[in-house]
Amino acid sequence: MDWRKPEEKERLVGRDFLLICTSNTLAFSSIYLIIPVLPLFLEDIKGYSNFLIGTLMSMLVVGALLRPYLGRASDIRGRKELLVWGTLLLGVTNFLYAGFQTAAPLFVVRLVNGLGLAAFHTASYALIGDIVPAARRLHGIALFFISIDTAIGAAPLVAEAMRKAWGYDVVYYLAGGLALLAFAVSNLVHETRKEGATETARKRTWIMPDPLQRAIFLMTTGYTFTMGALSTFVVLSTREVGINEGELFFTVFAATLIIFRLGVGKRADWWPRRPLILVSGIIVLAGLATIAFSSNLFTFILGCLIYALGFAYVPTTLSALLLDHTPTGDRGVMLGFFMAIFDVGIGLGGVAMGPIADAWGYPAMYLVAGAVALLCLSYFLLHTTRLREEARLV
Repeated sequence: MDWRKPEEKERLVGRDFLLICTSNTLAFSSIYLIIPVLPLFLEDIKGYSNFLIGTLMSMLVVGALLRPYLGRASDIRGRKELLVWGTLLLGVTNFLYAGFQTAAPLFVVRLVNGLGLAAFHTASYALIGDIVPAARRLHGIALFFISIDTAIGAAPLVAEAMRKAWGYDVVYYLAGGLALLAFAVSNLVHETRKEGATETARKRTWIMPDPLQRAIFLMTTGYTFTMGALSTFVVLSTREVGINEGELFFTVFAATLIIFRLGVGKRADWWPRRPLILVSGIIVLAGLATIAFSSNLFTFILGCLIYALGFAYVPTTLSALLLDHTPTGDRGVMLGFFMAIFDVGIGLGGVAMGPIADAWGYPAMYLVAGAVALLCLSYFLLHTTRLREEARLV
């Protein structure tokens, strides 16, 4: 049942919204403590190749393949159970990085770690979709993303300082502790699935994406592909040209997202979705090209800023468009597809771009990633134009 009072149903920021965002920040802080330091450990201490580093880092998102099933489970069983168990699994596996530091066991740790992240994040996104009023949808999603942006901005700097002062293991212990705090906060969240909706979802057959949803998913893949390449190799690529502050990408990226999303606020819902997606997508590609050819700290930070300005409203607007055209009873599974595609795109960016970097260098790697994103943007525009002409997309 919906426990909220009538006036609370139209409120954007309420008790559960704050609890979900707090849990989200804690969980993603635990992830982004590990992301920037693990590649350094694997290269400097173990001497692994870019391909092996990219493959190990991308094991985190293999669990994303189960997100549609996890989303379906949240439609049937409810959101909270998935939220709680996901954060618990995330916390337990984060501690294991300190105990297993060679390739074979790290593949397993990254895989199980990713399952916890997939369960938690799928449930939290579905919860946000349930409690945010439709008229404030893009604004609410943007604020939800800010809870991740905060983690992306702060955690890598903390991780690097701790690594230099105390070594890698202390970083992993903090990551585990923060995820367990997310578990504690998640236990306070109310369930949002109504009994009738749960029964309806249980009786429905498996849902597959329609043409609009497929176009959204493909564009999401292309743009998260660029993010995967950057998050995996930006520290290594900047080091190659004498920039030793590559971890600033995460901070500049997150700070820009937070400022821009807060600054735009509820006005984001006033703008048509497709033009906002187009403009944002072009800005992302301009930022990526700037990063690719950066030779000093100024141009690197400028590229990070431009990239982040565009990325601020690519995934948020795509997910808002998805929710606009998804029935309530299918919200969990479709958001599961969306986040699976999001994670798979990041994972593919790390794995596929490693050999490109080894063979042709980092600038070529970033340009190839940008070309993939451009092709996906073109597909999205062509297919959504056709759907508009057929009066299936407004």
